[in-house]
Amino acid sequence: AASAQDLLALENDGGGGGGDGGDWEAAYDESGAMYYVNNATGESTWELPEGGAAGAAEDHGGGQMVLHTVQLKGKRAAEWKKVLEECFSMPEPVSQLHADTGKRVVFPNIDPVSPLVRVNVLEAQSPLRHKITVALGDKEDEANAYWQPVVSFYVFACEMPCTLPYTIELRREPFGTRLRQRKKPNPRDMTEWEQFDPVKGFFAYPEPMPGAAPYFVNWTSGPDRYMVSNVDKPDLGWMLCYRFHGYATTKYHVLECSEPTVCYRVVKGERMVLEEGWRCLFAFYAFDEMIPGTTRYYVQEQFEPHQRIRVGQEPTYFHGWQDYATFCAFDVPMPGASRFSVHFLTQSPETRTAVAEQSRIYFGDAWEPWQQKCNFYAYAAPTMLFD
Repeated sequence: AASAQDLLALENDGGGGGGDGGDWEAAYDESGAMYYVNNATGESTWELPEGGAAGAAEDHGGGQMVLHTVQLKGKRAAEWKKVLEECFSMPEPVSQLHADTGKRVVFPNIDPVSPLVRVNVLEAQSPLRHKITVALGDKEDEANAYWQPVVSFYVFACEMPCTLPYTIELRREPFGTRLRQRKKPNPRDMTEWEQFDPVKGFFAYPEPMPGAAPYFVNWTSGPDRYMVSNVDKPDLGWMLCYRFHGYATTKYHVLECSEPTVCYRVVKGERMVLEEGWRCLFAFYAFDEMIPGTTRYYVQEQFEPHQRIRVGQEPTYFHGWQDYATFCAFDVPMPGASRFSVHFLTQSPETRTAVAEQSRIYFGDAWEPWQQKCNFYAYAAPTMLFD
């Protein structure tokens, strides 16, 4: 995979300093010494010129390096996208045997236990309409540049106690989908909707349940359109039809940077900003609230002596750690979920001397000098969406 140094050599046609020589960015030579490169002229210098804007990293004395991210544009952004696509992985789900064992632990009094499936609500304009998909591995069911993400949640693939069936139907022109509750069709809807082949749908709770969030199905005419929202009051011109409940989920990207030192980040949200030197290794979906069989995890970040994260089941408020995000994940294997590990580091990989503590999330076992902290089970994301 290309490094930040490789990326600095790429031509930047997406704006910047123009011909005035003011667009400077930091780079490193083979020995690790930092210098500055001008994107417009190609000039390099050991000292940052007065008034120059530097990216990548700055030396704060004592050998401490603090990372500074640079959002990429134009041709350099396109090149870095290719790098990210090459290094992005989708961890394998756990085996069926382990998943069957886990679901009996989480739902001990239910047989059979339905797997959870992720529902994506995507939005397009002209006219405003929603596309409702059940994500079963087809990239067509994921967000893209045209169908923008609105909300995602987990529901059941098959019937479970206290759930009702919901069917997804489509209209071809203009393309859109509706979510139909079989017991309460909308009498004001005059469109001839079609069923998917095979039939698409899910089972969800019609009433509140522990850990479940409410979702509201709204309708408007001209043409008939449906919207799924987590806001209880519909927009002007829309009518609330009904509500159901599912397990709210959020996407987390795990990023790695190797310069000036190896470090990791977790980026929350459906979209990921293209930032110089940061490679997205994988992404996963985790729950916003605790549901049966899950534990809450805390992600904190620190910027001295370099950018780093701490991941644990309890937060810490020592040494300048700042809260960034929390998520909930299963303690045991579940159908469709992958195993992720939290590792921590207190020694330099190169010299084995003491370094500032940092964590990372990975989908394999730890190797020295990284040490295993804990495992959790979440749902691997199949795609990346760039901001």
